[in-house]
Amino acid sequence: VVVVDFASLYPSVIKTWNLSYETVRCPHPECQDNKIPGTPHWVCKKKRGMMSTVVGILRDLRVYLYKPLAKKAEDLMLREQYKVVQAALKVFINASYGVFGAETFPLYCPPVAESTTALGRYSILKTMEMALEMKLPVLYGDTDSLFLWNPTEDQVNELIKRSLEELQIDLGIDKVYKWVVFSKRKKNYLGILVDGKPDIKGLTGKKRNTPEFIKQLFYKIVEILSDAEDMESFENSIEEIKDAVRKTYVDLKKKNISLDQLAFRVALTKPLHEYTKTTPQHIKAARQLLRYKKTIDVGEIISYIKTRDKTGVKPVQLARIDEVDTEKYLEALRTTLEQVLDALDISFDEIMGAHSLEGYFGQKKKEITHPMLPK
Repeated sequence: VVVVDFASLYPSVIKTWNLSYETVRCPHPECQDNKIPGTPHWVCKKKRGMMSTVVGILRDLRVYLYKPLAKKAEDLMLREQYKVVQAALKVFINASYGVFGAETFPLYCPPVAESTTALGRYSILKTMEMALEMKLPVLYGDTDSLFLWNPTEDQVNELIKRSLEELQIDLGIDKVYKWVVFSKRKKNYLGILVDGKPDIKGLTGKKRNTPEFIKQLFYKIVEILSDAEDMESFENSIEEIKDAVRKTYVDLKKKNISLDQLAFRVALTKPLHEYTKTTPQHIKAARQLLRYKKTIDVGEIISYIKTRDKTGVKPVQLARIDEVDTEKYLEALRTTLEQVLDALDISFDEIMGAHSLEGYFGQKKKEITHPMLPK
């Protein structure tokens, strides 16, 4: 799977289409035929916009100068400096269109913000059309990128060339995966790059406050998937994943997982006395700790266990293993793993032993299909 993405899509759109406060819906009658696709707006043909010029210059500085230097500079210190500069430019130019939709901005102009997002969608859809014309299956789109199924080098180069010619926007190869597992949620996927490294997007298994035993299982699944080299080994990895999940489930039910592994860890972001309207679980745990500590400072990490008592939570220092609410942890395990298991066509309930009627009577093995893939 090859991922192609636009270099700074929204800033590129602003530059290419001359979007600015004084150019969108300009007063010239002769410009009103220069329509912005998907909107009732038009763009001035008589003069260059101020915002278009500034954003275009900063965008080109980032894409053509600082971004390459951040990857290729021989001096490591200079490379880090270039990374900071290109990251700062990225924040500025990516925010440059959104401010036009903010009422507090002096040049507040919703048509500019609306036109920018509309042209971003237009660029993605036009590129998808180009790919389909070239018989390239598009598996997925993520904001400013497309996931292409097994394209040849010539096909990718042709798509990049057409994008530049027809849209005046730079398209390039971002990543190449051995395969990608998509969850049912947007912007959630797990990919194994060609060098074997995992690439995880938006999945809760890597979140900092996820209990350690769930993290370990999640990364075990990633490791199993990254070792598969072909369809046969991929199918074998499915069984290995089921075994790993089942073992964790049994350990959880038998209370063989330590409190430290079960702990949720959340930082205290403001003083305890400021929590008046709502009381999150880590705050309940922190207030229990106050009986034994003089103060709990902002920034401290509160480690807590979900328990079966009325409060439903205890700091890890005060909890006992027999107080653990197994069902709540089972639900946390399900929520995290289903993002990946669904994409692998694995039922969490069936792994746990709750077989569906289809499974009981013998469900046929499903094939990996896609409307654009050859049958």
